[in-house]
Amino acid sequence: MTLRKRAKVAIAGGVLALGLVGAGTAMAVSGGDGGGSVSGPDADHARAAAVAVAPGGQAGQVRAESGGGAAYGVDVTQSDGTRLDVRLDRNFAVLGSQPAGQDAGGDGGDGDGG
Repeated sequence: MTLRKRAKVAIAGGVLALGLVGAGTAMAVSGGDGGGSVSGPDADHARAAAVAVAPGGQAGQVRAESGGGAAYGVDVTQSDGTRLDVRLDRNFAVLGSQPAGQDAGGDGGDGDGG
């Protein structure tokens, strides 16, 4: 292999490695272990379960969670305009809810949601 060809292969390998590192970083920041936005059927199931805590409420953003046994966190706006954070397990069972903006402290919330 010529020196020029080796240089091209090395550069291509470096670009590939950087791409993989970037993709891995993006996945870590946006997803799996907490805080990342959830979409698709899982988000739909989570919203449906969360509004059971606040009948007449409207479910909004669904987040991936990792603390206190929760898999999902759902923002719910109640009919009176107040907001709740509802925490669900991976089977979409309600673990608890609390007013939006309060930290659950890892104990699963105040437990008023089930």
